[in-house]
Amino acid sequence: MNLADDGRGVMVRNTSSDFDPESAIIDADLLVKYRMVNRAIETLERAIDSMPRHVGLREKLREILIDAGRRDHAAQQCLALASLLISAGDLEHANERLLEAKRLDPRVSVTGQFRDMRKTEPAAPPTIRTQKILQGSLSDVNLFDILQIVENSHLTGALTISSSVCDGEIHFDQGQIIGAKSGSDSGMKALSKIAGAVDGTFEFEKSGKDYEHTIQASSNTALILDMLRAKDEEDHGLGALDAF
Repeated sequence: MNLADDGRGVMVRNTSSDFDPESAIIDADLLVKYRMVNRAIETLERAIDSMPRHVGLREKLREILIDAGRRDHAAQQCLALASLLISAGDLEHANERLLEAKRLDPRVSVTGQFRDMRKTEPAAPPTIRTQKILQGSLSDVNLFDILQIVENSHLTGALTISSSVCDGEIHFDQGQIIGAKSGSDSGMKALSKIAGAVDGTFEFEKSGKDYEHTIQASSNTALILDMLRAKDEEDHGLGALDAF
């Protein structure tokens, strides 16, 4: 059995030697920084699926849920944390989380809670109604939020962006980004340019067109995290988005 310290002195069972909970926490912080709270929550929930007894992952998820106003889900994480902390002998912090759960959601029943505690199931993502056309202003809706809407709706088609930075298109297949173009640029170089758009308009049009695959990524989350890291480096003078 492999044990790991969760950063608070509590030893937890590591169910996968390849899994790095600290990376998940860092990724979640980066996503929150760029107002992608739902994606940060999903990232932590997937990590918790791999290591359900990791206190640090649940503490970070609890923190983000509270900040997002999702008090009932935060209360469930508090209860899960209380159970883990009791198992680790940390009764003081366990009591704090138990009381916090009750404050966050008065409906919570703590009688016999620890005896019947089970792994907290990830909250189901909100259902987003698929629309034939999405359109609006980038000054009102963040580009990354639009990408998440398209992904969650499993849409296939093109997102057209017109801004002072550039004009371009991002192509999707069942919600997955598969390509982009802007002027003479395509693939990651075009996507990086489009990612800098903060004004102008957007429009998504569903289409059965077979778009050229100019971008290969395991997931939109991995792709977006790469772009956010590059943007952070650019902001600190360490690189540029078109370094892709």
